[in-house]
Amino acid sequence: MSVFAYPSTVIREAERPLLEAGVDLMARASRALAHFCADVLRESRGQLFGSRVCVLVGPGNNAGDALFAAAALARRGAHITVVTLFDHTHEEGLAAARRAGAGVIDLPKPDETAEPPAEVADGVHASELRASELRADVLRELSRSDLVLDGILGIGGRPGLPEHIASLIRDWRHSTGTSRTASAGRSTGTRQAASTGTRITQTVIAVDVPSDLSPVESGAADRIHADHTVTFGGLKTDLIDPRVTAFTGTVHLVDIGLDLDENQATAAVVDTDDLNADFPRPQPEGHKYTRGVVGILAGSEEYPGAGVLTTTSAVNCGVGMVRSLGSQMVAEYVIGLHAEVVTASGRMNAVVMGPGDPEDEYIHDCVDELANTNVPVVLDAGALDMVGRAESVKGTWLAERPVVLTPHAGELARLLSRLLGEIITSSRITADPIGWAQRAAQSSGCIVLLKGHQTVIAAPDGFFVLPETGPASLATAGSGDVLAGILGALVATFQAKSQHEPPLAERELAHIVGLGVLVHNAAGRRAVNAGALVDAVAEVAGELILAGSLIE
Repeated sequence: MSVFAYPSTVIREAERPLLEAGVDLMARASRALAHFCADVLRESRGQLFGSRVCVLVGPGNNAGDALFAAAALARRGAHITVVTLFDHTHEEGLAAARRAGAGVIDLPKPDETAEPPAEVADGVHASELRASELRADVLRELSRSDLVLDGILGIGGRPGLPEHIASLIRDWRHSTGTSRTASAGRSTGTRQAASTGTRITQTVIAVDVPSDLSPVESGAADRIHADHTVTFGGLKTDLIDPRVTAFTGTVHLVDIGLDLDENQATAAVVDTDDLNADFPRPQPEGHKYTRGVVGILAGSEEYPGAGVLTTTSAVNCGVGMVRSLGSQMVAEYVIGLHAEVVTASGRMNAVVMGPGDPEDEYIHDCVDELANTNVPVVLDAGALDMVGRAESVKGTWLAERPVVLTPHAGELARLLSRLLGEIITSSRITADPIGWAQRAAQSSGCIVLLKGHQTVIAAPDGFFVLPETGPASLATAGSGDVLAGILGALVATFQAKSQHEPPLAERELAHIVGLGVLVHNAAGRRAVNAGALVDAVAEVAGELILAGSLIE
């Protein structure tokens, strides 16, 4: 089911009443972390006993989580080395780790190795030598450990790491390499030691959040690159940004009993479980109109195939009725394949416009038919040119109705350049897909589905939905037309269910669009071109409706 993501401030506030009531949240977190680490070590080594674990700790509470987890691992036979990187750390956690037998290395800080006064100059060489030896000890422990825990900085940490830590991480990553291979169920890091040429299996686990997490490419070599991030209480919004996946690895959420309000969430992650649960199914008392009617204005004399693909995917997605709103030529192609498609005008619960650049006369007719209604529209391809700034559409046919835009990066760049009055390039879009999708949604007042390797769905209030990624086979001509038809069918179906209620709310509509992307993804796993893709949509919808869930 949907996993909601929250700002760190919201999660901290949710912790407050439990902490004030005396609930030991750190015990819950560290216990779950220890169990996870034990599972990883058993999977990678065959057993926990005798494994080597290096724990990097800073001054925050996530250091406490790491230290108490390390103590638990030590009691079960793991060899633990704790490396303190600041002048203080979580004292109770450090004491617990020591009692369990952990070794501790206090890495000298820059102020501890600064040039001393003249009267103690004789000790300079010895001090520098000792600092160098300790640093070498830390690098040796990092390089030979089976598992490394990153408990340096948590959600309260400032951006950037002190140079003595950044350089340590950089040297460690350089000495062990950075290639990753996948093991069954979980990924582990397989690195080749530069000094010996031997390959070692090592897993890096970030505690709550990776230290100095940032999507900025500059300084990436100085940051922790985790195989897993074990986060507590609630999913942090920063962890789901596609640009930080190299630093977070696989994110695992541990429930520690927080009472989080979904209305305070800033994002949602949706996957196949959501599709199985929320895909609309026909009801026993229903009929074709209660299942939704979608109008499709797609295809032209130049691109008739787009009309066929868009209409066919809508038909195959289980909607009650499909109306073909375009040219007679496109309608003949469509009806030749799907006799159930109608060309007569009538009620509609959603309309798709734009795939295949329909001729202007049909667009004008469709706009006239939609006037004085609040029927939702899905705008794709050429229809995106009709979109203006949110304040400028007041009084137009686009006002007072739910609108979904489905651009790829190039189309969004052109749209934003027009809306913002500045040159926006597709490379800027792909460098920050969430940020630009949010800006487009805010500027236009529409739901924006930005297509790409990681599809992003943004609402005007800043909320966004991230569907699980689809297969590479979806990068093919006509794939977007198929998606547009799926979206129209689903929006029409949900709109029909709530036709006597206010229009679909923005966040509800964003979720419906996310379901459409998941249908598209599932079909993409069964096809390698758009012709096969549109047939696969029927298979996916059939399984969801008749079998109750995807058969995969």
